Amino acid sequence: METGQIEFRTMRLTGRPPHPMALSLYKDLFAYKGEGDLNRDIQDYNRHRIAPWVLRHAGHDVGVGGFRIGFGEDGLEVVFHFLPEVWGQGLASEFLISALDHARLTLREDRFFGRVDVNSNASRRVMEKAGFKHAGTDEKTATDLLRIR
Repeated sequence: METGQIEFRTMRLTGRPPHPMALSLYKDLFAYKGEGDLNRDIQDYNRHRIAPWVLRHAGHDVGVGGFRIGFGEDGLEVVFHFLPEVWGQGLASEFLISALDHARLTLREDRFFGRVDVNSNASRRVMEKAGFKHAGTDEKTATDLLRIR
């Protein structure tokens, strides 16, 4: 079900603000944390107009991606999560390049960072192709921090 105005578009993806009808997608992506993550994204969007979008491809919700305000970090945090059934189609790379362009033009931001699970080689490659560089590892959370300027 499509909800909200399209705020982001690539050749194959559209992005809409987070909305309650996306709960099943969030549960598929984030399991037991899905409802809490969706509520946080809705609140962030309502407060700041910056939160990950619900991403659609070929008429189906396939992922969540966008930005969060990087409290305590320099710049915006970029996030993207896609359902396994669309992995390997280049959607993450297409999303990330277009999202960075969108943020530079619309939000006037040029500093970005992202966190990647240390075992997620595919996500790291997507970010490195977009120009992100390794900036450290958090051993407690087993995540790598990547930055682009």
